[in-house]
This record gives sequence, C-alpha cells and structure tokens, in this order.
Amino acid sequence: MAALSVDSQARSEGVRAELALPFPILCDSARTVVRGWELYNAKEMGGIAIPGVFVVGPDLRVRYRSIDDTAKRVSTEGVLRFLRGEAPEMEIARERVRVGIGDFVRAIRNAIRRGLRTPDA
Repeated sequence: MAALSVDSQARSEGVRAELALPFPILCDSARTVVRGWELYNAKEMGGIAIPGVFVVGPDLRVRYRSIDDTAKRVSTEGVLRFLRGEAPEMEIARERVRVGIGDFVRAIRNAIRRGLRTPDA
C-alpha cells in the first residue's frame, strides 16, 4: 500500500508522520503521474491530485479504480471486501464524506502551523 501526493517529499513525510501512516507517501511534485493517470485537478490550489483509489495486481495491471471527489468517496470497507474477493467492483458504493467540527479545527490548526500556500510547483 502506498499513497501519492503532489507535495514535496519533506511535506509528505511530515503528513505521514503526523497521521502515523504505516505506508509510504510517494511524491509527484512534477505532477507527471497524476496527469498520466487522469487525476490532475488544475482548478484547485494551483494543481493538486483528485482523490482516487487503485488496486494494482501482482502483474501490474489495475484491478480496481475509483476516481472520487471531496463529497463522495469509495469506502474503505468496500475496497477491503473487493480485495478479499467478497464483492465485485460494481458493488463498491461511494459514501458521502462526513465532515465534523474536528476536521475544521484540524484544518485551521494546520493552516496556522503551515500557512496557507499552494502545493509545490
């Protein structure tokens, strides 16, 4: 498992450490991969990646792909059911993202700590 970000390596590592993620965050600050995989959102914050989930098999073929948005995303449980062979791809529904007060507080804290800036170009 890995994540992909358009942020710098240092910023991505900071996020990985802060969230205690047990997997690496790969960096695509040149936005080559996100453009190639049609995940580039030029309209937001100077160009960022659209949320997406890809399951790549041992033969390096994409077995599952979900291109999401900020309001609805594929569920973690749905992807896990797909990986376990319990559900075909078309049964994995997107769920509405529920944002709580804690998310706003964290966003404000991060903006104060890191400043409001666009991703690295």
